[in-house]
Parts: sequence; structure tokens; C-alpha cells
Amino acid sequence: MSNNQQYDNKYFDHPYQDIVSICSNCPNNTPVCIDCITGIHSGHIFKKLNDINLRNQIQQEFKDQTIPKLNNYLENNKKIFDKSNNKFKQIQNNHIKNFDETYKMFKELKNIINAKENDIKRLLITQLDQNKDVNNIITTTIENNNNKINNAIKYNNDINDNDDNNINNEFIKLLKHNHQCNNLLSNINNNNLPEYKNTKLIIQENNLDSIKDLINSYLEVIDIDLDFKTLKLNNKEFIIYEEGCDIRHLKIRNLAIGPIEFLPKIIPATVTHLYLQDGFNQPLDFIPPTIKCLYLDNIKYQLTPGSIPATVKHLYLQYGFDQPLSFFPPTVKYLFLKNIKYKLLYLDNIKYQLTPDSIPATVTDLCLKDGFNQPLNFIPPTVQRLYLHNIKYQLTPDSIPATVIHLFLEDGFNQPLNFIPPTVQRLYLHNIKYQLTPDSIPATVTHLFLLDGFNQPLNFIPPTVKGLHLENIKYQLTPDSIPATVIHLFLEDGFNQPLNFIPPTVQFLYLKNIKYQLTPDSIPATVIHLYLLDGFNQPLNFIPPTVQHLYLDNIEYQLTRDSIPATVTRLILLDGFNQPLNFIPPTVQRLYLHNIKYQLTPDSIPATVIHLYLLDGFNQPLNFIPPTVQRLYLHNIKCQLTPDLIPATVIDLIIEDGFNQPLNFIPPTVKCLCLYNIKYQLIPGSIPNH
Repeated sequence: MSNNQQYDNKYFDHPYQDIVSICSNCPNNTPVCIDCITGIHSGHIFKKLNDINLRNQIQQEFKDQTIPKLNNYLENNKKIFDKSNNKFKQIQNNHIKNFDETYKMFKELKNIINAKENDIKRLLITQLDQNKDVNNIITTTIENNNNKINNAIKYNNDINDNDDNNINNEFIKLLKHNHQCNNLLSNINNNNLPEYKNTKLIIQENNLDSIKDLINSYLEVIDIDLDFKTLKLNNKEFIIYEEGCDIRHLKIRNLAIGPIEFLPKIIPATVTHLYLQDGFNQPLDFIPPTIKCLYLDNIKYQLTPGSIPATVKHLYLQYGFDQPLSFFPPTVKYLFLKNIKYKLLYLDNIKYQLTPDSIPATVTDLCLKDGFNQPLNFIPPTVQRLYLHNIKYQLTPDSIPATVIHLFLEDGFNQPLNFIPPTVQRLYLHNIKYQLTPDSIPATVTHLFLLDGFNQPLNFIPPTVKGLHLENIKYQLTPDSIPATVIHLFLEDGFNQPLNFIPPTVQFLYLKNIKYQLTPDSIPATVIHLYLLDGFNQPLNFIPPTVQHLYLDNIEYQLTRDSIPATVTRLILLDGFNQPLNFIPPTVQRLYLHNIKYQLTPDSIPATVIHLYLLDGFNQPLNFIPPTVQRLYLHNIKCQLTPDLIPATVIDLIIEDGFNQPLNFIPPTVKCLCLYNIKYQLIPGSIPNH
């Protein structure tokens, strides 16, 4: 039935009867025909179609109530439709991925089976070839022996016909036949013939069934729920585990588990953040070693010293946590398993009353989050980094232990800074609420970090600050923003403002992966030392000719021969640098190498380099040093030196701070030896006589 036919004057279920009335008993002003009145609507009360008031009422309700609801219905259908399409698209993508993985897996299995088949076939062919050789040897040996025997018998039959004149020759023939035949007869029971090797193919039928079972268990098609509930915690979205769900195939990083009876059989290896919610009441031995960050609400399970896996790096104790902290894993085990130096502990407004022995001595980083409201006299002397959010506890000058060197005041912090002890040398400020003044920062702070979102004038910076670190701060900087006392300026990830605010006193400029696009006039002429740090990814044509010392970390920008300005005479390649050195211009005479990743070869260093510095941690053989290097500077390098590693062209050898190896590697070509504060204990005979 077409749309036009659908809305004529006929009733829906009785297409041959006209609508004549409206049923008052049934909902939604149900229209009825004669068949309806005598049928299912028998005994009901009916209203006339020509009732003007009723018509107006229905028209008004249709316009004011039904139409908006219909529009909402269409909108809701659109949402359902879009959600359905998105889900189906996800299913299609998942299908393609599963199909590809299935193809790859079975291709790999087929390759394994084909390789095994070929190995077995080669082995069978090899053994057959060996038996062929045995057969040939036996055949040849028997044929040779038979020839000898037949020749001897023939000789015996023919001997009577021989001439007496040849008696001597005939005797020699007889002697030879007799010798050969007696040798054969003497070895008749010891023929020395090779043995055949019987080959049997053993088929383990039971193992075949095991292989089938293994393949069936290795690959399984299951239905998974694509609509897991989520929650947000610390700006991370956690998938909430629902009891009974199979999550082993999910590619997720954050997982939350509530107070359930049955834990997931397998937690995906991709999960690194685990959140145990209020009421969780099971041992924590199910936590896989992939979990690095553990969040604990007020769980019911009583934690003991072995409860937390040693692989957990970050521990968050959330609101209401109410247990002693003696369960913290021991230092030695933690350092041993992960080879790290510290553990980071986060405390919310927990209920448990902390005491000086509450925090294990392993903690070096402590974070007190919003609402924390206890005295800080519980902080152990091992804590060196303290993070303070908008805590409620009112801080005083004796609140912070003297061992804290790094102090982080995070978003929302709103207390005067006169509590900062003189031991704090590095102060990190996020978007704090407290309005800073020139006397806010203690004079002992030498490095000040203004992090993402900081939005206050910088006139509060004291003259004692020598190193200023700026992330993507909101405050718009001007030429008078930075105090003249700042010598080291760090512009870090996300910084996105012009650099015309840099005062002429800045001599050391450090650029990380900043967003602002640099131009040739971006860097002030007073900058002599320029550091391009990890992730820096812009062309280097902005470097002014005043820069003499260029420091390169593991930058992303690919360097070429014209990348470095000719004015750079000192080039320092820092830890992790991993590009070929063919970009170094001939103007560079002094090259400093930290523990770079790039593997050096004899042609790596340009011939123009005269001074070569191998700094702390350098760990490559020294056979790459070109003969043009005359001065070699050695810090505490890791590479073990031997007498043949120093090129004969090196005349001056300077061994500097921290060097800790015997000096018997020094070649006789070295004329000048300079020793600075080295660790190696010198004794008579340490310095070569040559």
C-alpha cells in the first residue's frame, strides 16, 4: 500500500470499511469503522467525527504534543541509526582485522607444516640416497669378486693347453689367482660390506590429536561486547570490567574492577593502568606484571607486605583509603626487578592517619592530592620530590622536610609560599591559584619551572633564579618579562610564543619540541649556547651566527650537510643522538660525544675535527677516530681502553673528571698528558715511561 493510499478514509485493519467514529474508551483517539464497533469495540462509547471541539482538540494535541514527540523520535532514530552504523563499521573493521590475523596465522602454520614436510622429505631422500650408495658398493664389490673367481676358474680350465715355454709366466698367473681367491675365501665370513639403514616413519596419532586440540585452543571465535561502560580518573578513561566478560582480546590500557566475585581469567597484556574500586575484596595476586600504575579506592581486602606486585611503579591511594601502608613492596626487590631508582606514591584525602613510619623508605616521589588534610611530618627523609595539589592542610615553614629538593605546586594550589624550606632548589609551578609576588619565591630556588597553563606575570621571579623553564604557559610574555639574572632559559614541549621576549642576559637557550615556528631572527644574538633537545623537529636555518656551541639531543629533524651554520665551531652530541655525522660542517673543530646511539665508523668524524671529547657514558670502540684528531679528551667513558685504541696521531691526551681506568692504554706517541680530577687511584708506575 502506498503512502497516499495509507491515509484515506478506510480503517487500517478493515480496508473496505470507512472510519465513522472515534472510540472514547481506547487510548490515542482510536478511529473505528462499523466492523470495529460491532467487533472488538463492542460496548464502548464513541464520539462523532463532526464534533468541532473534538477536532480542534485533536488537531492542537497533534501539533503541540505529537509532532514534537515525532521529531524527537526521528532524532532518536537517527542516533540509534548512527550508533548502529558506527558499531557495524567497528564490527566490519574488526572482521577485516580478524580475517587478516587468521590468514597470517594459518599462513604461518602452513609454513611451519610445509617446512616440516620438506625436512621429513629431505631426510627420507637423504637416507634413500645413502642406501643407494650402499647398494652400489655391494653390487660393485660382488661383481668384482665374481670376476676374480670366474677368471680363476677359467684359468684353471685353460691351464692344460698352455705351452711349456711359458711355464714361468703361467705360474705367476696361477700365483696371482691363487692369492686373490684365497683372500676371498679367507674373508668369506667377513665380507666387510656396508649395512643398509632401514627407514621407518613413526606417526604419533595421539600427538596429532594434541596438535588439533592446540590449534583449536589457539584460535577461537567468540562474541565480545563492544559497549563497555567507562569512567574517568586522573584524565584517563577506564574500561569497567563486567563480571563474566571475556576481555583477553581487548586492546586497552586502562581497566577498572569493582567488588565482583569472579575476576577476569586473563587481563590483556596491553593494560598498564589498573583501578580497584571501593569494596574490592580479593587478593591482588592476579595482577599481571604488565601493570605499572595501580589505583586503590577504599578496598576491603587487607593488604600485606607481599600484596602489591613489585612491578608496580606508580601507586595511587584514592579517597577514603583506610589501611596502614606497611604493605608497600620492599626497596631491594623493586629496584632489582625493574632497575629503577624510585617509586611514586599518590595520596588523596585518605582516612588512615599517617605517622612518621607510614611511608616506606623506598619512596622518593610523593604526591599529595586535592583535599589532603593531614600534617606532613610523616614524610620520610628519602622523599626528594614532593607534589602538592590543592591540599587542605595549612602549610608552615617546618612542614616540608629538608630532604625535599624538587617541589611541585600543581593546579589549584592556593597557599602562600613562605613554607618552602631553603633546601628546595627546583620549584615547579602549574596553574596555581595563589597570586605570586616578588617575595613569594625563596632565594634558595635556582631553577624555576612554569608549566602548562601557568597564567601570572613573571615579575615575582627573584634574582637568584638562574635557570627558567617555560612550558606552554598562558601568560603572554614581553621583553621585560624575564629577569636579567636568568642565564639559562628552557623552552619546553608545547611552548608557542614568539621569542622576542628573551633578554640579552640569556646565554644558554634550550629548545625542546616547541610549537612556535622559528625564523632566522627568532634567537637573540646574545645566545652563545643553543641546545636542541629530544623531539625537536624544525629546520636549523634559524640559528644565528652568534651561536658558537650547538648541543644536539635525539632530535627528530633529519640533518643534512647545510643544516649547521658555518659559525658553529663546537658541536656537542648528547645522549641518544642517532643520526649519521656527515652533516657536520668543516668549520667544526671541537666535537663532543656523549653516549650517542649512532654507531661510529672510521669515516664518521670529519677530517676538520682536531679536538675530540668523549664524555661520560660514551661506550663505543675508539677505532673510529680519524688521524686528524690531535687532542683527545676522555671523561668517565664506559669503553674499556687498550694500548691500541688511541691513534698514533694523538699528541695531547686530556683525562678529565670522573675517569676511572688504568692508564696503561696510553700510546708512546702522546707527548702531553693532562690529568684533572680523575677517580682512578694513581700509584708509582701508573704513568707510562714513554
